[in-house]
Order: sequence, then C-alpha cells, then structure tokens
Amino acid sequence: MKQEKGSIYIMARPLLLYIFSFYWHFLNALFTVEAPKSFYTVERGSNVTMECTFPVNGELKFRDLSVSWEKTDELKKQAYSLLKGKEDFESQHSDFRGRIKLLKEKLSLGQSLLEITDVKLRDAGDYRCVIGYGGADYKTINLRVKAPYRTITQGVVSTGDNKWKLTCRSEGYPQAKVIWQSRECKDLTDKANTSYEIGSDKLYRVTSTLTIKSRIDEIFYCIFWNKELQENTSAILHIAEDSADTEHRHILGAIIIMTALFGSVLLLRLCIKKVRTNKDNGTPVAALSIAKLSKDKDTRDCRDASFEDEELKYIQIEKT
Repeated sequence: MKQEKGSIYIMARPLLLYIFSFYWHFLNALFTVEAPKSFYTVERGSNVTMECTFPVNGELKFRDLSVSWEKTDELKKQAYSLLKGKEDFESQHSDFRGRIKLLKEKLSLGQSLLEITDVKLRDAGDYRCVIGYGGADYKTINLRVKAPYRTITQGVVSTGDNKWKLTCRSEGYPQAKVIWQSRECKDLTDKANTSYEIGSDKLYRVTSTLTIKSRIDEIFYCIFWNKELQENTSAILHIAEDSADTEHRHILGAIIIMTALFGSVLLLRLCIKKVRTNKDNGTPVAALSIAKLSKDKDTRDCRDASFEDEELKYIQIEKT
C-alpha cells in the first residue's frame, strides 16, 4: 500500500510541475512589457530618453517593482537597476556612471523612461528593458548613434604646370565615402586618394586628396556621403588666381619683412656710430639725428627724450 502511494506521488510530481508551469506562463501572458519605439537614432553628444511600458493596476507598489536596463552586447553592460523599489548602482557599468537616470516619477504611470546624457558612440547597440511586477517581461530596443560630417576643412595648393592638389578633411561616424565631382558633375572619385583613421573616440577621421590639372577659375566639389545614415555634406573648392599666388606671396612677404628688419638694424647701428663719433669729437648731438629715428613712427616732439629711450622705442616698433 505504501509503495502504491509512493508511486502515485512520484507520478503526480511531473503533473504538478506542468500545472505550475502552465499557470506561470499564463500569469506572465497577462503582464506584458511594450516598447512604443523599437529603435532610436541620436546624435553624438546629445541626450536620449528610451521608453518601455508595463501594466499598473491601481496604485503602484514600489516594493514589488524591479526594473532593469541592460546593454546586451558581448559584455552585457548593466545600465540601470531597480530591485524591489531600491536603486542598485553597484552593478552599473562604468560606461554609464554619471550619465544615466531613470525617471522614477513616471513609473506610477507604467512608464520606464531611461535617460542617457552626453551620448557616446560606444552607447550604440541593443538595450533590454526588463520589468518585474507580479509577472515579468522584457522588450529589446536599439540605439543608433551618429556623428555627422558637418565641418569640412579644405585646401587648394598649386604644384606647378597648372596642376593642383585639392584636399578635404572631416570627421564623423559611421564611415563616409568621399566623392569628387567637377563643375560639370563629372565623377573624379577614382582619381582621388582617401585615407581613414579611427580615433580613441571611435570617430572616423577622413582625408581625401585629388591631384588634377586644371585652368584658373575652376570649381570642384568634395562630398562626404554617409550611406548608412543617408546623409551628405559637401564643400566647394575654387581654383582662383589667389590660390596660385598664395604660396609665393607668403615667401615674398617673409623676404620683405626680413629685409626691412635687417635694414632697420643696420640704420640703427649707423646712427649710434655717428652719435658716438660726435661725442668723441665734442660735437653736440643734432636734433636731426633723433628726428630721423622716429620719423613716420611718432609725430610728437621727441627731442626732450634721452637717446637711449628713443633707441629702445625704435627697436620695439620695428619688431612689431
């Protein structure tokens, strides 16, 4: 008899487990977490608030509520955790510290709103919003982070014989393709050399150079095309006479400045030598000598000033 009762008990266990499992899934089916948006796209450096919702019947009991936001990449980084109404920051991953906030005032409305400030490129990925409140359920939300190629630094340099080196530089994310076109919209991309570098901030630093033979007053375009985001930023490079003369003007300007400085120093030495000669000969210093040093630099009467003061003032003017 005892053996029969034991056998009945053993046979009943799987049935009880089955019934328990059935009702557990049934209860969880009544508790459903929803995500109003399945993905968010945000610009690097800005803020984003992701949302999932859950049913609340009557007044919310915080001691029975658990909320978890987890970034489900290879490392499974914990972004935020609320266990039985109490926040748990010890398990929070260092990537999110100081930048994560759960809007707890919205929980009573059945809204789990996770705010991330100063969004980084590394924040991109899938996030799992898990809610436990009587039942348990979760939804996965994708966060996309972009960094548009807004600013393009350009350069036009003459290499001689009507040849030009055109350069465009910019940075952004994801990786962009650089397209070159002429004024007539002819594609010149195959003639360009484009290089990519990835910084510690995961930004792509893109440099593209087009070397081409062209006449003066011609226009070219460099276009940074971000296929993934369907965005483009362009710059206009104008080959003008100023472009051809810029380098030569810089050299000529440097030569003129050096010549003027050398001539001024030489004139100063001659004046000092003349003053010393006059002193040795007992000849008084002429007012004309002092006026010559300050000519075209100071219209005031400088005869009352000492020679040493005028000499120092003259050197300072020439250096500036």
